[in-house]
This record gives sequence, C-alpha cells and structure tokens, in this order.
Amino acid sequence: MKIEKVEPEAGSLASATAAPKKKSFSALNWLRFLAALYIVLFHTLKIYPSIQHTWLKASLSLGNLATSVFFVLSGFLLTYAYVVQKNGRKVDRRAFMLARFSNLYPLHIAGLLLSLIPISLMIVTKGGVAVPTEVSGSAMRVLGHGEFVAGLIMNVLLLNAWNPFYMSFNYPSWSLSALGCYYLLFPVIAPKIYRMKRPIVGLVILAVLFALPGVLADLLERTDVFTDGLLHRNPVVRFPLFLAGMMLCVHYSRTSDMGSPGQVFVLGAVVLATVLFGIWLQYHETHLHLIKNGMYYPASLAVIWLCVCLKPTQNARVRYWGERLGAASLPLFLLHGPLFQMFLPVEKVLMGIVNSPDWRVSSIVAAGREVEPSVALYSVYLIGLVLLCIQVQERLVAPLQVWIRNRYGAPKAAQPAVEERRSGTA
Repeated sequence: MKIEKVEPEAGSLASATAAPKKKSFSALNWLRFLAALYIVLFHTLKIYPSIQHTWLKASLSLGNLATSVFFVLSGFLLTYAYVVQKNGRKVDRRAFMLARFSNLYPLHIAGLLLSLIPISLMIVTKGGVAVPTEVSGSAMRVLGHGEFVAGLIMNVLLLNAWNPFYMSFNYPSWSLSALGCYYLLFPVIAPKIYRMKRPIVGLVILAVLFALPGVLADLLERTDVFTDGLLHRNPVVRFPLFLAGMMLCVHYSRTSDMGSPGQVFVLGAVVLATVLFGIWLQYHETHLHLIKNGMYYPASLAVIWLCVCLKPTQNARVRYWGERLGAASLPLFLLHGPLFQMFLPVEKVLMGIVNSPDWRVSSIVAAGREVEPSVALYSVYLIGLVLLCIQVQERLVAPLQVWIRNRYGAPKAAQPAVEERRSGTA
C-alpha cells in the first residue's frame, strides 16, 4: 500500500474506532499555532526599540511558557496516538522514528541553511559570529574557528541543546534537539507510563523534579551563562515536561471527570494568574530560574487540559483554518528566526529610500541606519511569514514526508504517526 498524502491527524484521532475516547483535539490546532506565533513575537517584535521598558514587551517575554506548552503537548499527543489508541501495545520503534524525524529533520535542515545567510553576513561585516558572555547579553565574544565548526556539526546532528554556553545558527532549534532525544526514549518508556496506576501522583513528582534545579540555582545565586543555558535548554532538565504530557494523556484516557464548570474555572484561573504574574515579573526584570524551571509547569498542563475539554466546533471554516495553521506551526517555529534576520536589512533599505534626501546608494544606506525599525513594516513580515509557512508545509514538507515514508518505511505501520501535525505537536 502506497501513501498518497499525509492524512489530517485531527480527523483521524476524532473518528478512529479503536479510540478509548471519541474526542476531537481540534482546539489543539489553534493552541499550537498561537503558541508558535507567540514564539515568533517573543524572538522578533520585542527587540524593537519603541516597545522597550513597556508592558507590551513584558507581555512578549513569556517565551519559556510557550515552549513548555509545546513539550507537554508533544508528550500528550504522541502517547494518545501510539499508546492509548493501541491500548498500551508495544510501539513500533522503526515506524515511530521514521514518522517523527521525517516531519522534523527536513525543516530543521532548511532552517539551518537559511540561518547561514545572515551568519555569513555577520562574518563578513563583524569578523565572526558573536555570542553573549553574560545572561543579559551586554558582553559579547566572537566564536573561534573550532567552536564555529563544532557548533555547526552539533546543529546538523540535532545535538545543539546539549551546549549550555551559547545558541548559534537557528536558535529556536534547541527545542527540536531536545525533542529528538525524547523521541529516542519514547518507544521504551511510553508503554510503562501507560501502565501507571496513579499518573496524577507522577505529575506531582515531576513538578518537584522540574522545579528543583531552578530552586537550587537560585539558592546558590548562580547567574552565569553556563547555568542559564543548562536550565533553559538541557534535554534532561526539560524532560519532566515531556513526561508530564505523557502522564496527563494517560490520566485523560481513564477519567470521565473533565470539563465541569468548577474545573474549568480553577484551571483557567491558574493559567490567567500565571500569565499575569509572569508579565509582572518580566516588567520588573525579575530574574529567577524558578520562573522558567517550575512556575510555568502547572499552567502548561492546565491550558492543554482546557483545550481537550472544549467541545468540537461545528464551524467548518474554523476547523479548516485550524488544521492549516496548526500544520504550519512547525515551519513557523523553525523558519522565523533566519527569515527575520534577512528581513531587517531589507527594512533598513526601504526606510532609507523613504528618508533619503536623494537616490544615491550611500545616502540611502546612511538614512536607513539612522531610522529605527518600524512596527508597521513588521506587520508585513508577520503576515508574509504565516502565508509562506502555510505554503512550505503544504507544498514542500507534506509531499517530502510522503516520499520518505514510501521510500523507507511500511505505510501501514507509519500511518498512526501522522497524529501530531494537525492535532497539535511540534
């Protein structure tokens, strides 16, 4: 049997006859897209000078919360598709790896190649790739040739999350590096987690384990780059989030107590309080490791539970765009960094043309340097980015996935693995 196209996962999850719960996860499509869009704003819009030291910048500084949601969401949906739907049977390791990495790795390489364009410009203009030596980013140093080559190799092999000293090349890809590690472990640990008798107890234990490194670093008053990088992106430190998503899914598969008004109120209050408190902390520039490593954990679980509690929408247009935008969230996540680095020089040229007293190249360049980046032009970048990523996903990534799975794997075995692309995981 030959795969002709990658089927919509949300539909297959909702209609699969073997599913213990006939529940649509369509709300997770929108959650994934909105989280990816927030990550874009977190990495790009908040650098604009006009919003510095404002509540808007503070509200755009909760990127770690969005990343935490992605990790929990990935664990939840993978467990649902590969374990809960199969009543805990053994996961086909080869089919799982083929499906996951055919979805992730081509886009990772595309983002890495795109990132080489602004990096090459940096090498030409500044003599090398600069990385921060302080958490604040105020002090910088240039990578040596050996460091540059080692960093490039680690990025190609998806090992960059293990480097705590700096992020280079396509910086959002550290989370995919961590996910790659979790994919290797998933076929082994997933059936065991499915057999847990009390997953809620496991979620509480994971909350403590996740917060412990941050608490220890704060008690020791560690503010160096190594500690910050280790706690921010090390796969071992972030692993409790992925495990929590798995346990949350197991609990979901067994409970009938969900979606009550009281439960929605409490969980909604947790999410709202976490977001507001996080914004307040960011506005007052409070730098505690516990904020990233611990405080966002309950809200990450709560927002996913609220989404799976939502009744499926009957609006076909909402479902249609949720599927398309949800599927485009991974290209959005991976391509926005290098594309923004290429957009900034274009923006300077456009602003230089508008503000230059004449049409000489030197005058245009000089005028562009004097003008601050425009939030109005940023909207052009953002809209263009979303439209581009939809096309990249539908015209390049999805056909490439089909080709890889037809070429290297058994379609029947790989079929369940298309659960996340429109159901909500990165």
